[in-house]
Amino acid sequence: MPGIDQYSIDLADNDTLEQFYAEQTNTETHFLQLSTGAAILNARCLDLHDIRVVEVQGDGKHLWHDKMLSDEWRLAILTQAEGGSQMGRTELSPTVAHLLRPGEEAPLLTNGAYATLELIFAETLPDEMGWACLPGNLAEIDDGVVHALLHASRVAFSTAGCHAGDPVAITHWRAVFLDLLEMALMPWLVDETPKGSSAMSATHSDVILKARRLLLNSDAEQVPDVEALASNIGVSRRRVFQAFRSELGIGPRKFREMVRLNALRSQLLQETPETASVTLLANEHGFSELGRLAGTYRRTFGELPSETLRRSYLSEV
Repeated sequence: MPGIDQYSIDLADNDTLEQFYAEQTNTETHFLQLSTGAAILNARCLDLHDIRVVEVQGDGKHLWHDKMLSDEWRLAILTQAEGGSQMGRTELSPTVAHLLRPGEEAPLLTNGAYATLELIFAETLPDEMGWACLPGNLAEIDDGVVHALLHASRVAFSTAGCHAGDPVAITHWRAVFLDLLEMALMPWLVDETPKGSSAMSATHSDVILKARRLLLNSDAEQVPDVEALASNIGVSRRRVFQAFRSELGIGPRKFREMVRLNALRSQLLQETPETASVTLLANEHGFSELGRLAGTYRRTFGELPSETLRRSYLSEV
């Protein structure tokens, strides 16, 4: 069952090191120690089915060479580099992300304490999500996205439900990291907006306003995804991502969920247990996984949907 695994690896143990990277990050890894003294790699991994979150920490002057194997992509961010780190001739910073696709390879030189946060995801996911990605390995990503990823990983790794492999917690964190991954990949996403198009002049506020109207007026069973929002507004998916990140600090997928959650809460406050049920109202608003809904609703509003419904009833009695 998915959950959290922790590792402490002596970097001199090539077999264990190579096995760890092959299994957890789907890379063929070669390591060379250039500093003196023992070197230990500490790592923890969170398995979210088609997304894995991996945190790695080490210390020393180390030369790595990674080659991505088949079936998965890897997005990595160097979150700590006390002595400076570089990939080829490029100095790395916490806002420079590295993307590896099957068959691609890259060297990394560290020189002191370092830490990375890596998202490994199924090769089919970009196609399923409509992420048309440009070539290239390195890109500068939004500082706010980096902080959001770090915060999410800290909370996720400390969540008892993930340790126990709780399917509700796993589903929740998959959605969180899917949304953040989408924003982190924004520098690679193709901008389909034709140059000179009137859509180029649309402000971020315009995009948010139109997206909100579309979501509020949509049928619960046909909530528009990012591609549909972009098409209806007349801008590219990349433009939609930029607008949400700039104006609201969240991605469009999270915004879609919040619109539906708020609509559900509003209706729960208007009904009573005698006239409606949480299941019925949840289904009307497009929520079919009631276990995940309960957890998300409580994290958002501080109470369960059933408590909101009962509270509205008690206030009328």
